[in-house]
Amino acid sequence: MFEYYRNRDFGFAPIRDDAWVHHRVQVFGVWQEGDDFKLMTELTWGEMQGMRNEQSPPDEDQLDLLQLYAQARLELGARSSLVLRAGRQTLYYGSGRLLAHREGANQRLVHDALRLSWRMPDWNVDAILASPVRIGPGEFDNASYFQRTLLWGLYATGPSVFGEGHGMDIYYLGRRLDSSPLSDGQQEIRHTFGTRLFGKEGPWSYNHEFILQTGDVADRDILAGAVSLGLGHTWKDQLFQPTLGFRGDLISGGQGSGEINTFDPLFQANNYFNEGGFVSPSNLYNLNPRLSLQLTKSLSLDLGVNFLWRFDTGDAVYTPPFNAVAGAAPNGERYLGTAYNAALAWDPHSSFDLSIGFTHHEAGPSLTSVGGRSVDYLQIAARIEF
Repeated sequence: MFEYYRNRDFGFAPIRDDAWVHHRVQVFGVWQEGDDFKLMTELTWGEMQGMRNEQSPPDEDQLDLLQLYAQARLELGARSSLVLRAGRQTLYYGSGRLLAHREGANQRLVHDALRLSWRMPDWNVDAILASPVRIGPGEFDNASYFQRTLLWGLYATGPSVFGEGHGMDIYYLGRRLDSSPLSDGQQEIRHTFGTRLFGKEGPWSYNHEFILQTGDVADRDILAGAVSLGLGHTWKDQLFQPTLGFRGDLISGGQGSGEINTFDPLFQANNYFNEGGFVSPSNLYNLNPRLSLQLTKSLSLDLGVNFLWRFDTGDAVYTPPFNAVAGAAPNGERYLGTAYNAALAWDPHSSFDLSIGFTHHEAGPSLTSVGGRSVDYLQIAARIEF
């Protein structure tokens, strides 16, 4: 993958213009005995050349274990079973709003976890106890620290009341941090409750999510939330089979003396809003019309615009994974700007794909008033599997 930024982190990075190439090699191995037992391992190695800003831990990693888990299955009769997966593994749920694998970074996010799944014809319910794996600079030194970050929860997926073709997720996720990103050195416990409704009906598709967060940081309570509404329509009989979509997000922010309203996206996908991944889904409103075109059987084009505002002008602007890069707007300026996004993907074979993405974020007054600048981002990525 080649990446280029002009005015990285809205110009707040030490070196504003930066470009680099990073590559990653992953090797999989699986031993399986029917559906009853599986042992899976995945090795990873990645390097980066050209970056002038300081690298973060996911940018490079010497040879290490990305995944290593054992999975056993127990039948509970003719129509249900229990599946236990223990070890280092990827946790990805729903649309990646809260649990994803950090795609875009050179090294993916994985967890050391114990996951128990109850699988039924219509429902799948997962119980999770996990801790994220932190990347060390050497070989086979990646490790999780349950005493620092602990994740637990229940995640259920099944049919919705709207009938065939429609589904729903219901979940609870708890997380304890020994040092809160919102109050350094203070323990944070955050409880996340949510539901996702998704499905298709003829040419229409939808993906809505509603999230509530509670908890506490030291002596301050947490009350935060997010709503995401997504709707799309596809014209399959028209040239290029266009899909016109819309997504809107309302994500809380604000930190008063007695209460924290800043939403924490936990382990979100970095490119939640667009290819550039400039902002983290916290303390903002987002309106995002999109157009997707299937130019050929293997070539697709996605175009979109993000209109972004701060939810609370006294709260910060956050970038992935959850870093405050700009402080309060001095005169209550709310508009963060307009991001134009284009992505071209060529997928000629299941073992190879090539993609090009470009995003230009024209900074609005809520950024320029605190010294922020407009940003350009270019990405060219290739994947080969054999």
